[in-house]
Amino acid sequence: MSEHVKYRTATQLLAQLAKGETTSVELVEYYFDRIAQFNGPLNAVVQQYKSSALKDAMQADKERQAGKAKGILHGLPCTIKDSFDVQGWLTTSGANHLKNNRAAQDAPSIARLRAAGMIFMGKTNVPKMTADWQTYNDLYGTTNSPWDLSRSPGGSSGGAAVALAVDFTPVEFGSDLFGSMRVPAHYTGVYAHRCSLGLVSVRGHIPGGGPEDTTEPDLSTAGPMARCAADLRLMMQAVSSFWITPPRIPDFSRYQDRKQYRVCTWFNVPNHPIDSQVEKRLQDLVEKLKAQPGVVVEEAMPNGIDPEQLFDVAVKLSGRLVGTALNARQRLTAGLASLGFRLLSHVQDVPEGMASYYKGMTNNSEEQATTDRLRGEYSALIKELFSHYDVLLMPVSPVMAFHHMQQPVNKRKLKINGTAYSYNEHLFWNMLPTVFGLPATIYPLAKPEGEFPCAIQIISGHFKDDIAIDFAEFCEGITGGFTQPEGY
Repeated sequence: MSEHVKYRTATQLLAQLAKGETTSVELVEYYFDRIAQFNGPLNAVVQQYKSSALKDAMQADKERQAGKAKGILHGLPCTIKDSFDVQGWLTTSGANHLKNNRAAQDAPSIARLRAAGMIFMGKTNVPKMTADWQTYNDLYGTTNSPWDLSRSPGGSSGGAAVALAVDFTPVEFGSDLFGSMRVPAHYTGVYAHRCSLGLVSVRGHIPGGGPEDTTEPDLSTAGPMARCAADLRLMMQAVSSFWITPPRIPDFSRYQDRKQYRVCTWFNVPNHPIDSQVEKRLQDLVEKLKAQPGVVVEEAMPNGIDPEQLFDVAVKLSGRLVGTALNARQRLTAGLASLGFRLLSHVQDVPEGMASYYKGMTNNSEEQATTDRLRGEYSALIKELFSHYDVLLMPVSPVMAFHHMQQPVNKRKLKINGTAYSYNEHLFWNMLPTVFGLPATIYPLAKPEGEFPCAIQIISGHFKDDIAIDFAEFCEGITGGFTQPEGY
C-alpha cells in the first residue's frame, strides 16, 4: 500500500503531484486497491470506471510533465454522488427505473470539475431518488457506516461520506436539500459544505430537470465533501459559478484567519431536544471557543422566529418543489393526502409535517402567498442576525449514527435521551439554511474514545460561504478535525 499517499488530503496530494512525489496513475491505482480491499461490506462505491480513470490519469501525468496542467485540480482523482450526470456513465439515483439511464453530457458542476483537471473514478451510493436520511435502495443495496456496519452513514450522500471516511477518495461532490450532505458528514465524521443558493449549479441532477433544463431549483444546492476545510475551499474555487447576481463574492483563494469572531448558537428549542451525548460535544466546542482571544459566543436566535411555524414553511416549500413535476390529477391526489394526514393526526401518530408537505404540492395560491410572506419576514430577521454575528452554530442531527431503519417512514423513530421522536427531526435541524439559501459548513468535533462521530453546523450569511469554511479551519486549530475510523 502506498503509505505516502494514504489518507492525504487533496491539498497535500496536489502538492505531491506538483513536486513529482507521486503520479495520477499511482493515485488511481491506490484508490482502486482501497476500494477492492474495503468496499464489500461498506457498499459505498457502486459504479467503478477504472480503465477510463487510468487512461485519464496517464494523460494528466503527460500534461503535467509537459507543463500543461489544466487547472487547480489537475490529476486529482475523486468519486461522484450517483445523482449527478457524468458523460457516458449511468445516473440511477438508486432507482430501478433509471438503471439504464446513461448521461449524454456532464452536469454543469461536473463539467467545471473536469475542466479544473479532476479525474473521475466512479459513483457513490444514494437512497432511491436521494429521498432519505440513510442510504439504501433496491438497485445497489445498503451502505453501512465504517464505524459500525449495523449503523447508517446517513443520506442521501451516504456513499460519498463513507468513501471519504475510509479513503476511497480525497474529496467528493454532492447535493443537499434538507441535510443530504450535512447529515452523512455528521454521522461519519467528515466535512461538507452546502453552498449558498445561487452559487453552484444543481442542473444535471436526478431528481431535477433534464439536460435541456436551463433553470435552477429552489432550496436545493450542491457542494464539496472532504476531510479538511482547506479542501472544501479548493473545491469551491473550481465549482463556483453564480447563477444569480451575488450581493457579495466569496473569497476562496486562501484561508483568512480573522482572529475575531462573533458567534451565536441555537441548540435549545422546546419540543426538539438534542441527545445528551450530542449536546455535550457541542458544548465542549463552545467552551473551547470562549477560551479563544477575540471570540465572543452568545445564545442569540431572533425572538421573532417561531420554530414550529418555520418548520411548517420548510415542509410546504419542499412539497412545492416536488409539486412542480406533478400534473393536475396528481395535485388533487396530494390535496386529498394532505387532508387525510391532517385528520389522521388527531387519532394516531403520523410523521411531522406530512399534511403540510402534501399541501405544498397542490399549487394553492392562498397557501403559497402565506408561505412566501412568512419566508420573507423571517429572511429579514435572519439577515439582521448576520449583521451582528459572523456565524451561527447549530446541531446537524439530535442523535449520532443510528441503527439501520428500513421500515416504512411512519414507523421510524429517533431515540433522544431514551424517548422516541419523529424521524423528521432531521429536517427540523437542517431547515434554516435550506429555507433561506444560506451556506452551511459541517465540522467534525473532537471524538472521545468509544463514541461515534458528531459534527456541528456552521452557518453564515448569504454568499458568505468563505466565512463559514474559514471558521471550520479556525476550529481545526482548536480540536483537530477529522478522525480516521479504526481498521482502515
